[in-house]
Parts: sequence; C-alpha cells; structure tokens
Amino acid sequence: MDLSWTRMHTMIFVVFSLSALIEAYIYSIAYIASSWVTVPKPFVSLLSVWPPLWLLLGAVVIGPLSDAIGRRASLYLSLGMYIIGAVGLILSSSYTLLLLFIAVLMLAVGGEYNTVMIASHEYFPSTVRSRVVYEVLNFANLGGVLAALLALVNASVFMQRLALGLTLIIIVPMMYFLRTRIPESPHWLRSRSRTMGNVDSTGALRMTRVKMPPLWLRIIIGGLIGWSFTAGFTLLVLTLGPYYFPSLTNWLILFFSLTAFISGIIVGAIADFISRRVMLLTSSLGTLITSLFVWLVMSIVGKPQLLFWFLYVLFSMFVNTYWLSEDTLKSEYWVTRRRGSYTAVVRVISLGGSIPIIFLSSYLPMSSYFIAIAVVFGVGFISSLVWYLVGTETGKGISIDAWDHEQ
Repeated sequence: MDLSWTRMHTMIFVVFSLSALIEAYIYSIAYIASSWVTVPKPFVSLLSVWPPLWLLLGAVVIGPLSDAIGRRASLYLSLGMYIIGAVGLILSSSYTLLLLFIAVLMLAVGGEYNTVMIASHEYFPSTVRSRVVYEVLNFANLGGVLAALLALVNASVFMQRLALGLTLIIIVPMMYFLRTRIPESPHWLRSRSRTMGNVDSTGALRMTRVKMPPLWLRIIIGGLIGWSFTAGFTLLVLTLGPYYFPSLTNWLILFFSLTAFISGIIVGAIADFISRRVMLLTSSLGTLITSLFVWLVMSIVGKPQLLFWFLYVLFSMFVNTYWLSEDTLKSEYWVTRRRGSYTAVVRVISLGGSIPIIFLSSYLPMSSYFIAIAVVFGVGFISSLVWYLVGTETGKGISIDAWDHEQ
C-alpha cells in the first residue's frame, strides 16, 4: 500500500479516525463523571488516576496480541466492552459502580488506541503517512469536544449519562460494520511471512535503510515524552477543574479540545514537510514556555481570568502539536513484528509513571501544583532535545520499511 491513495485508504482513515474520536470521548467522560455522583473528598484523586490505570492495562493486553493475531483482528475485541461499559454508565448510581464501568470502557479504549496508533503507520502511502497519522490522532480532540458539549447541556445528571451512554451504544454497530470492510495490515502480513521463513524480495534492493538508535534509548525517550504529555495534560486540562475549580471542569475540556482540534488540522497538513524531530522539539519548548506563563498568571490572580484563557488557548495549540508528534514517533520507530508490543511498553511507562504525580498533586496547594506541571513539561523538553540530537529522522516521507530490517 505504499502506492497512490485509493478508496480503501479513505475507508481505513474513517475507521481509525472514528476510533480515535471514541478514545478521547470516553477518556473525557471519566473526568466529567466526577460531578455525577457524590465522591468522597479523599477519593477524588482516585477517580483522576483511574482512567490512565485502565488505559495502561488495555495496552498491556492488546499490544502484544495485535502483533500475534493482526491489527484488524484486534480491533474487534473492544466492541463488546464498549456496549457493557455504556450500559453501566447509564445505570451507575454510586461511586463504586461508576468506577467499575469506567474501568471497562478504559480497558477497551486503552487496547484499541494502541492498535490505531501502530496500524495508522502501516496502511497508508509513505508520502502522506505523517499527515494521515497526525490527522487520525487529531480526531481524538473532536471526541473531547463532543463529550464536553453534551455534559454542558443544561440537563439533569441522568440525562447527561443517558446521552453519553446512548451515543456509544448507537455508534458501536457502525464501527463494527466499517471494520469488516478493511483488510489486514499489509506490513503486518509481510512481517509475519518473513517470520515464518518466507523471503520477500519485492523492493528489498531499492529500499532505503535507516539505522535506529539502540532499543533501550528509544524505549526511554518514548516513555519520557509520553509521560510528560500524559501527566502534564492531565494536570492542566483534566484535573485542574475537579481539584480546584469544579464548575470549570467541562469548560476546560471544551476549550482545550476545540482549540486542539482546529490547530491539529493545520499541523497535520504540514506534517510530511517538517522534520519529526524539529516538530517534537519546538512543540515541547512552546508547551513548556506557555505552561510557565500560566503558572505566573495563576500565582498572581489566583483564579482563571481573561489572560489565563488566552494563555490556555496558546498552551492547547502547543501541547496538542507535542502530543501528535510524540504519539506518532513512539508508535513508528519499531520493527513491524514488535510494533504493538513496544508501543505498549512505552505507553505503560508513560501512563504508569503519570499515576503517582496525578494522585499526589491533589494534595498540593495550587502554587505547587503549577510548579509540578512546569517540571513535567521540562522533562518532555529535555527528552525531545536528546532525540533531536541523537535520534533518527522518521518523517518527511520515509517509509517504516526503512528500519524493518532490524533484529
């Protein structure tokens, strides 16, 4: 499929984009739901770390499985869990039940998103691969917009739960139908054929080969840049509301998601023309600088005002570009036969590492909370700088076959 764009590519793009949308839709629901039931104050932080915990477990299960049974086959595993979780979401009347059914939904999402990340590199022509991956992942922001808008509707908590749950129940059959129409990943099929001892000579001589940095370095860099985004984004976008400004929770998610989605369309359009390393480094620097300004403003005024929202929009643009770049990088620079497993490993590092800081930050005064955010994004910038200096270019039309020769 490294040829011209076809109608099948369009179908695959729709399937993956819809999956990314659902991932963020469900992830946002987990934080919006904090206002649906009476949550004991000591357990607000538990509700905040619950989503990344189950995302992590989903990646652990489905990542290696997608290498074993294929990308397309693994996409079917989450659909039944969506239905169970959505029904439970509607019927949940207590904090305990809410946690249970959010866990079911996040387990499904964590595995499916891992597959979408890796498969997006394997189905599309290399000349547009970066653009397509950025745009597919960017649809996650649209999911956040939809979840926040539904939650902001002036309706009872039950009607909010009903609307959010029914949306999933209605869309799952459509997702199943679309997935039956796409083929298995051609890169995965070729990789499996080589593993079984068959020789694939097509293009072997003319293929550009790229030497990657050692595996351990890629795992560390992938884990750190992912951790920086997951922890920093969660602290400034998702838990700032529940921890300090409960009435603004939905608005913070909406402002971020809408700004990120619009800016992500523009960033995605140029992703094939700009170095991946440059995009990662500049966006991590912009994220760090804007988070420092947000910290400065909040330390002076103490609550979100006009200047805060202006800086928040700028931050949303930078951190979204950072996220698109780091998610693209950490899911592409592996050999195909292990792409699902290694992507799951770095996601476990990033998600697992974010849980302690998200949990402990709920006990911090607000000034220290924003210092923690700046430190987290500082780690992301340093890691991006290291990759810029010693890493290999993976964008600008380079095929993932370029490093598939590695052992």
